[in-house]
Amino acid sequence: MASFQRRGKNSFLLVAEAGYDGKGRRKKKTKTIRIEDEKLLRTTKRLREYVEKQLYIFQAEVEAGEYISPEKLRFEDFVKDWHEKHARKNLAVKTHRNYTEKLNNYILPYFGSKRLDQIKPIHIVNFLDDISQPGAAASKREKPLSDSSIYEIDKTIRVVLNKAVEWQLIKKSPMDGLSRPKVRKKKMKYYEGEEVIEFIKIMYQIDVVWRMLLITYAISGMRRGEGVALRWPDFHFEEGYIELTRSIPLFIDGVPHVKSTKTDENKRIITMPQWYMDEMKSFKKMWDAEKDLIGDDWRGGSVEYVFHSGDGVPYTPETVTTTWAKIKRKYRLKNIRLHDLRHTMITFLLNEGETLLNVQERAGHSSSKITTDVYGHVTKKANKSTAERFNKFDPRQFVTSTKTPRPNRNLAIE
Repeated sequence: MASFQRRGKNSFLLVAEAGYDGKGRRKKKTKTIRIEDEKLLRTTKRLREYVEKQLYIFQAEVEAGEYISPEKLRFEDFVKDWHEKHARKNLAVKTHRNYTEKLNNYILPYFGSKRLDQIKPIHIVNFLDDISQPGAAASKREKPLSDSSIYEIDKTIRVVLNKAVEWQLIKKSPMDGLSRPKVRKKKMKYYEGEEVIEFIKIMYQIDVVWRMLLITYAISGMRRGEGVALRWPDFHFEEGYIELTRSIPLFIDGVPHVKSTKTDENKRIITMPQWYMDEMKSFKKMWDAEKDLIGDDWRGGSVEYVFHSGDGVPYTPETVTTTWAKIKRKYRLKNIRLHDLRHTMITFLLNEGETLLNVQERAGHSSSKITTDVYGHVTKKANKSTAERFNKFDPRQFVTSTKTPRPNRNLAIE
């Protein structure tokens, strides 16, 4: 019969029945749980109900053959549980996919066969040092991993081990106390001045679909997934703005995975210049005519994605990135990433003296701190420009003498 007993101030030993051995003797499994909720520990009835519930879950796991003693649990077996019982249910699809890539390519080949409770801080230190060398990935890539890649791998293993602590499979994560890998900041790239003019000129030498999509990125500052998720009802031509409510971060089995924007806001209003809205009006007429010509081959259903591959299905984020790379090479544009078109917009507005709050809202940053942290070099320049506005009050321009006399503290003013 399943039972429990208190072992300390906040720990309980759970005992579950596990059938009989070959000699007919009862087999038992034990598990220690720890309760950190001080309010719960001070109760009697609620505490007993909680422990009994944990005992019931434990007994069910034992009977189903799902329970593995922590001292026998391998890291790769725990990761399977982590995927099934947590990650697939609670993480965003793209986030889970990124964690999975880091686990499969780097972490599992190194830690997979190790017992979960035997992974020590020095093992983590050695692991991070190993993957910083060329040939560390499962793909045996020749170039060393970037600082940001190592940072993300470190983040992944922290997330997984923290869940093992939460599930009370280990008392403490071996990552506790270890500093995060440093990421050296790279100089931000973006178009400025005449480079922006050159970019616009090139846009009018390419196909109109890609012209309008890339100009949309550059002026609105949308993220890649936000741009491909645009639909015609999002465009408010009379009022002159785009209403942004969704993003397509990736496709799953050929179907766009639609989610809310990155900051999980209800909507983001992005005002656009009149010339842009006029261009989009003309583009919509072409779009409507093209849809009529497609007829039965239309695959978009009732959803009208603005930028699609010819049959109503929106471009994948990867298609946009590769097409941008081809355009840059063909027209010899300054080599910046697609995401740097967003940086171009933000930098331009800050240099033009736009308020930090307006830029933050347009960019969809959750706080102005993000804007200042990422674009600190630009805001410093803008602040200097703000100070220079007071130059028109330079007294040397209209005061006869600016020579500073000796102070007279007793000067009476009548």
